Amino acid sequence: MKKVINIFAFLLAVLIIILMAIPTKTINRDSLVYVEHEWDTLENAIIGSPNMLSVPQIHKSVLGYGYILDNQKIMETAAGKPIQLVNPHVFGRIVSEADAVSADLKEKNVKVTRLNPEVLDVAELQYMKDVQQGNNFLFPKDAVIVIGNNVIECAQRVPMRDKERFIVRRIFKPLLKEDPTIRYIAVPIPSPTFNEKGLYLEGSDVLVDGKNIYVGHSGRGTSSSGIMWLQSALGPNYKVYTINISSFIHLNSVLTLVRPKLGIKVSGAIVGDLPKPLQDWDFIEVSPEDAKNYAASILVVGPNKVYVDERFENLINELRNRSVDVTSLTFEEIAAMGSGLGSFYSPIRRAYSEELNSEKIDANYFKKRFTTFVEIVKNLNYAEIFSNIKNIVSEKFNSLVSMIKNR
Repeated sequence: MKKVINIFAFLLAVLIIILMAIPTKTINRDSLVYVEHEWDTLENAIIGSPNMLSVPQIHKSVLGYGYILDNQKIMETAAGKPIQLVNPHVFGRIVSEADAVSADLKEKNVKVTRLNPEVLDVAELQYMKDVQQGNNFLFPKDAVIVIGNNVIECAQRVPMRDKERFIVRRIFKPLLKEDPTIRYIAVPIPSPTFNEKGLYLEGSDVLVDGKNIYVGHSGRGTSSSGIMWLQSALGPNYKVYTINISSFIHLNSVLTLVRPKLGIKVSGAIVGDLPKPLQDWDFIEVSPEDAKNYAASILVVGPNKVYVDERFENLINELRNRSVDVTSLTFEEIAAMGSGLGSFYSPIRRAYSEELNSEKIDANYFKKRFTTFVEIVKNLNYAEIFSNIKNIVSEKFNSLVSMIKNR
C-alpha cells in the first residue's frame, strides 16, 4: 500500500510541475489601463506640464554625473523662483516644445492628459517645500508606471517632485471607478530625510517587455530595495531583471525598446551583460556624449513609430534605415530641465499588437517553452513537494480506509 501511495504522489508532483510551466492569462487587454510592451500602439498617456515650473533648490538628489551641474549657479541664486520670471525666453520655448508634442500626439489619436499642478490644493502644492523648494512637472514617467493592468505610483528621490503623486491619483480615480480590473499600488512614501538607504522606484528606470520587466539601478534613481519591492508587488507572473548602469541616472537614458528585437542602447553605460531575453536583440548604438543630452530617451508612439529629438540626426537615420517611422521634434529646452522624451510621457494604455507580439508555433516556440520548463524544474524543491504531496495522499487514503472500516 505504501508503494501505491508513493507512485500516486510522484505522478501528482509531475502533473503539478507541468501545470506550472503552462503560461496563464493574467492580463485584461480590454482594460482602460493596460501596458504589455513598450512598443504597442499608444492610446492614452500622461504628458508633462510646464505649469508652475520653477528653479529647484540645491539638493543631493538633483546633482550628479555632470550634466545637471551647469544649472547649479542658477539654483544657488534663484531657488524656488518661477523660470518664467528668471528666464522668460527659455520658458516660452519650453511651453512651445511641450505643446508641439501634445498636438502631434492628439493628431495620432492619442488621448493626452497633462501632469497639471493646478489641480493641487494649497497643502499639496506645499508638500516637501521645507525639504526642497521648486517645482518640475515635466516628466510624469518618474511618477507613475503601468505594467499590465497594474498602476504603480512611484517613490522619487527628488523631494520637490514627490507631490506629483497627488496629481496621479486624480488622473486615475475615475478610471478605477469605471474598471474594477485595474490594480492601483503605491510604493511606500519616502522618509522626509530622503536618505540613501530609502526605498525608491522611478518609472524612467522601468521597461516593460511582456512578463519581463527591466529595471535600471545606478544608485541615483531606483534603489535595490525598490527593485525587490516591485518584484514582490507584481508577483510570480512577472520576472524583474536588474540592469546596472553607470554615469547616468535612469535606464531610459541608456536603453529603449523600439519593437521586438530592436532597441537603442549606450553600451558603455551598461555594467555587465544585458538580461538573457535581450541578448539576441539588434541595438542601435548611441554615443555617451549624445546620451548625456538624452538622445536614447525617445517616445514610442506605436509599432515602428517614434519621436526623437531633432538634434540627433545619426540616431534618426539609423532608425529609418531599419524601417522605423521617425518624427523629429524640438526638445532641447525641456531636455535641459533634466530628462528626455522617454520621461516626458507615461502610458496609461497601449493597444496590443497581435502581429508583432503573437508567437509563431515553430521550433523556437517549443524551444522557449522547453527552456521555461527546465528553469522551473531546476528551481523546484523536490523533496519538499514530494513530502507534502505524499503526506496529503496518505492522510486522504487513511481517512478513506477508516471511513470504510467504520461502516
